[in-house]
Amino acid sequence: MIRGLSLRALSGIGRRASAALPGPLPDRPRGPLVWVQCPDPARLGLVAALADRIAAEGDWLHMLVTSDDIPADADPGTRTLHHPTPPEEPEAIRAALAHWRPDVVLWFQGDLRPLLLDEMGDVPRILVDAEADLIRLSSRSWVPGLLRRIASGFDIALAVDQAAADRLYRAGLAPERVEVTGPLDTSRGVLACNEAERRNFVQLLAARPVWLAAGVALSELGAVIAAHRQASRSAHRLLLILAPRMAEDAAEMARALTEAGLAVALRSEGSEPEADTQVFLADGQAELGLWYRLAPVTFMGGTLSPEGNGRHPFEAASLGSAVLHGPGTLPHPEAYARLDRARAAWPLRTAADLGQAVEVLLAPDRAAAMAHAAWDVVTTGAEVGNRLIDILRERLDRAAG
Repeated sequence: MIRGLSLRALSGIGRRASAALPGPLPDRPRGPLVWVQCPDPARLGLVAALADRIAAEGDWLHMLVTSDDIPADADPGTRTLHHPTPPEEPEAIRAALAHWRPDVVLWFQGDLRPLLLDEMGDVPRILVDAEADLIRLSSRSWVPGLLRRIASGFDIALAVDQAAADRLYRAGLAPERVEVTGPLDTSRGVLACNEAERRNFVQLLAARPVWLAAGVALSELGAVIAAHRQASRSAHRLLLILAPRMAEDAAEMARALTEAGLAVALRSEGSEPEADTQVFLADGQAELGLWYRLAPVTFMGGTLSPEGNGRHPFEAASLGSAVLHGPGTLPHPEAYARLDRARAAWPLRTAADLGQAVEVLLAPDRAAAMAHAAWDVVTTGAEVGNRLIDILRERLDRAAG
């Protein structure tokens, strides 16, 4: 509890007042539970991936993810539960805490809720992805020094940059509790491939220029064909490896490619790209680990439609393939934004831009520079994830002991 500060005073600064919890509470899972306050819906997938990675490494825990804005179609994964954040009202908060009994709290970015954090008492608290502009109370308050008192209750904070760290110092968190780590991303396992297959394709392709269109929807096929035609004018013997989003779309895509006058070889028929093959059509997305390794440039399919539904761009970036993407970056908008900010990906405004982007990046130095920048982004995010997992384990061990 915050000393010298009444909960009655605090309750007057809440966004709303209600003694009722927002909807029925599901059963609390057995074992350790981490309460994750995640105000940004774009990070929900990241939290689920973090929980799944911890489980894959042999640690048994669940995560309760609370937010004011959880999309109806958000996938919680196998180790997370989604529920609205309780209102800033003492009875509702106490009821939620009595039900969930969290062992550790992860608080993303900032937007601090004084009542909720105060009622958590001695539960270890970790501030993650702390951003300078968001290190604030969730509502205006007349209570002097409240931000300092709330911020100082965190055991440790992982700041995205020095500006965020300085803001935390001014807010009252001791410097020894602050680490400047950069933004978080989980270490997504590098997609595997058959090494014998990879060596075989390297020999088959020799010095041919190659680009990959990964997870392409039927609606995007026209744009991919147009891009390949444009890039082929300046890249002799250019090969497109096309991996459909749905394996069952391969036959229809093969017909469309043939009707467009392109020479197509189908993986499903046991074919291999020959000297005159222009498009090698894969069996869906099952072998993307192989294709990313072979192609220095990858267009992330599913991103040309506004609603997105493409794959995570770090899959390609972690294997050295330069990333091209359209405006539809859901469900991984933050990952794409980080690559874009670092000039480690090429954002396309329209489908018509794809051909020019492929053409430019077929220059080895351009693709290599972008891939190197992407690698820096990927590895930094993974290192932050490693650090966070270490901290979580340490706090959970303490709680269990």
